[in-house]
Amino acid sequence: MHGTIVCGVTDSAESRAAAQLAAALASRLGLRLVLAHVVPGGDVAAGSGSDGDAGHSLEALATALDDDVETRLLHGNRVDCLAEVAAEEGADVIVLGSRPRGARGRQLRCALACELEAVQSVPVLIAPPATHARSRHRLAFAEAAARR
Repeated sequence: MHGTIVCGVTDSAESRAAAQLAAALASRLGLRLVLAHVVPGGDVAAGSGSDGDAGHSLEALATALDDDVETRLLHGNRVDCLAEVAAEEGADVIVLGSRPRGARGRQLRCALACELEAVQSVPVLIAPPATHARSRHRLAFAEAAARR
């Protein structure tokens, strides 16, 4: 494998959609996939309730995607931690989820992407929000292309 995709995840539908997109891209392009979850705050006691819940959710998501998915559970500022992971892993791209905004939900909101672009030279891919039809179509297309 040559290269790495880092995907910032939380416990949300938008984040799971981003992780699915990142997994499809990693599979198609033969890249490593690293899921990174950031727990806010720098001085979190190891083994705290929220830390354990986050770790369990992260591992469950990784297992649902693929056995080869790597995970990183971090503590601190989201921008700093994701930028650090991208640098350490030699990421080729960072994938993030987004939320729809606007009257029709056609605009995307992802402030984290803007902040990451300011401190990191790695491209940031914003995954569109999940809808059942769009998610199935997107993944089916990626899987069909991988079989060729």
